[in-house]
Amino acid sequence: QLTSLNLHFGSNRITGEHLGTFGEGIGRCTQLKSLNLRFGSNRITGEHLGTFGEGIGRCTQLTSLNLNFGNNQITDEHLGTFGEGIGRCTQLTSLNLHFGSNRIT
Repeated sequence: QLTSLNLHFGSNRITGEHLGTFGEGIGRCTQLKSLNLRFGSNRITGEHLGTFGEGIGRCTQLTSLNLNFGNNQITDEHLGTFGEGIGRCTQLTSLNLHFGSNRIT
């Protein structure tokens, strides 16, 4: 049972499509309590950000969530679906989201 996961994917060529697929996989890790993911400086546009959030939302045991999406090309178009997904993590006691240097208005 995986309960804690820390991954750093900074400065790669990850796109929104990759992110959506990754989120679906993370959603199968239902016993996670702590998740720390860094996707800074990639090519993420937000197109599949909602799918990613829905996957995270399946991790209902999460108490700590840290996500870094700084320096990408994310717009505010899919942030609502993303937020709805992580909003299903009702056990969260710590939430840190970093979206600096994107295209969010």
